[in-house]
Amino acid sequence: MGEFEFSKVCGSLHEGRVFNNLEDSPWHKDAVYPRFSDKEFERRREATRAAMKEAGVDCLILGGSCNLMSMWGSLVWLTGHMDYRSVANYAVFPADGEPTLLYPMSGTHIFGVRQQAAGIKDVRPVRSVGGYGKGAAARIKELGLEAGNIGITSINMEGWGPEYLPVNYFQDMQEELPNANFVFLPDFFHKLWYIKSEEEMAMYRKAGELADRALEAVVERAKPGVTERQLAASANFAIADGGGYPHFCIMGITSMKNPAQIFGNPNPSDRPLEAGDIINNEMAAGYGGVTVQIGNPVCVGEPTEAAQKLWDEAVLPSANAIDAALKPGSTLEDVRLAGHVIVDNGYTGRPTLCHGIDIATSSPHIRMEEIHGADYEQTLQAGMVIMSEPNPATKDGRLGMFFGRTYIITENGNELVTKYPFELPVV
Repeated sequence: MGEFEFSKVCGSLHEGRVFNNLEDSPWHKDAVYPRFSDKEFERRREATRAAMKEAGVDCLILGGSCNLMSMWGSLVWLTGHMDYRSVANYAVFPADGEPTLLYPMSGTHIFGVRQQAAGIKDVRPVRSVGGYGKGAAARIKELGLEAGNIGITSINMEGWGPEYLPVNYFQDMQEELPNANFVFLPDFFHKLWYIKSEEEMAMYRKAGELADRALEAVVERAKPGVTERQLAASANFAIADGGGYPHFCIMGITSMKNPAQIFGNPNPSDRPLEAGDIINNEMAAGYGGVTVQIGNPVCVGEPTEAAQKLWDEAVLPSANAIDAALKPGSTLEDVRLAGHVIVDNGYTGRPTLCHGIDIATSSPHIRMEEIHGADYEQTLQAGMVIMSEPNPATKDGRLGMFFGRTYIITENGNELVTKYPFELPVV
């Protein structure tokens, strides 16, 4: 302990120099979070360091945020840290030595973070050192890696950018580390994530329970006068009240007699429910650093003939066909052909049929007319997490139904982690 040990300076918290550099306070030491074991974090570190050796890098700059395609990404996977209030947080992960989490706040904030980030001991505020770039550079210098190969990983998962740390942070690192060789690694982590450990699968199961709760909350709340926004609020509350956190909540209402929607609204509005409406939804629930997704149409009053036919002839057949195809040894093309029953039966819809889940949406992507995935994931394997999400629509493009369930591929087939029945609820 140094000059800012809590017992020495606790009477001077009003001084910024003291407050921002506190050491070993008693605050939040009784906080409780769902978290992975030390053994699991060590497994992840070993796998990461082996991949670093293969990539020829001495140190990684990790980034993660609460954006749609990250949900804290490599940051939560290697440190346990999640934070909603920043564009992104970062960590320095060396091939040899302790990782360091860089956090924007200090004082009272940082002690709660130190409790949550169970996978890391060195948590530092960056406010006093000039931001993330300079904070990362300072740690890299401490490690003696100022002339090393520094890998910069993507903040989001894959394929949607990729997005890295902001240019000002990168410029700060270049200025502070002129002899370093910076290497951009957009797809570094996917190969480490796409097969889940036993501990990870347990977390996905818990997240699946929360996703089911969210859908049940929508069905329970749905009645004339309730808005899209209120339905989303009920779903989000069900997730948070169950110990998790909402990832996203897509909620849309349209008339079954005069429809104008095939997928929910990613920005739920104040449009109220009326008798004869249908609710399209897709929701994602997070727990302990993983997320799962779910979706199911809900009818307010008996479905119209067109809605019932869409369910009977396209939604249920595609959901069942994909369910049967999701097993070890099936190729991505096998799954695509199973979902193509939508078109074969005379309907259209959104192209996506299935995608992987690392922490959030990831490769492989299976669409109605094409597939995308790395060579090593062209065949389904036990331990993969797959989101099935056929979204058939009528040929006029006005009425659609989104149907989503999350699966773990097992040795003998699959396991539904979202267990809501394959049915069309009428409220």
